[in-house]
Formats: sequence, structure tokens, C-alpha cells
Amino acid sequence: MWRSVLAVCLFVLAGVFTVPGTGAAVTTSPHLAAVQPTETLAPGGTIQPEGTVPPGPDINAPQEQPAPSSSADTRRKLWIGGIAVLLFALVYWRNKKRWSKWKAGRKSG
Repeated sequence: MWRSVLAVCLFVLAGVFTVPGTGAAVTTSPHLAAVQPTETLAPGGTIQPEGTVPPGPDINAPQEQPAPSSSADTRRKLWIGGIAVLLFALVYWRNKKRWSKWKAGRKSG
């Protein structure tokens, strides 16, 4: 009986801390990676279309805040993980008491 409870606790812990899949990888702006042919340059040569330099990344870009649903999902996972750890500790403590009692009975008799 206690082995099945322990297995369930470990299964719940494994489910809580695994990656939820591609649902967390959704972005608001699509980034497409296209393969482009490369050009070989002469030493010291540069390629700039029409004399312009492409802009770099914005250093002061606003940071995206996590969606409220992901915060609620994280909170739910933490509750499930806490319950699983508590159940694991209770089963461990119960079995430790049983083992102590069994070992004492075996030594005396």
C-alpha cells in the first residue's frame, strides 16, 4: 500500500516539474529564420545596401510581463508539489516508525 502512495507522490512531483510543452513557447511576434546565400568579400570589404547600416537591437526595449494565466499555473504547480512533498514526508515518517517497531521486536525475540 505505502509503495503505491509513494509512487503516486513521485509521479505527481515529476508531472509538476516537467516542461508543459509548446504552450509556454508562444510569442507575440513571429521570428522567421530564412537561409540566405552568403557573399564572399575581398579583404577589408563590407556589404551595405545603399550605404545604410541595419539598426541594432533597442537597449531600452520594454520587458514583457508574464501572462496572468502562467502565474496562476505556476502557483497551482507549486501547491501540487507542496502537497506531494507533504504526502511523501508522511509516508516516510510512518514507515520509519513501523521499521523501528519491527526491528525492536526482532531484536527482543
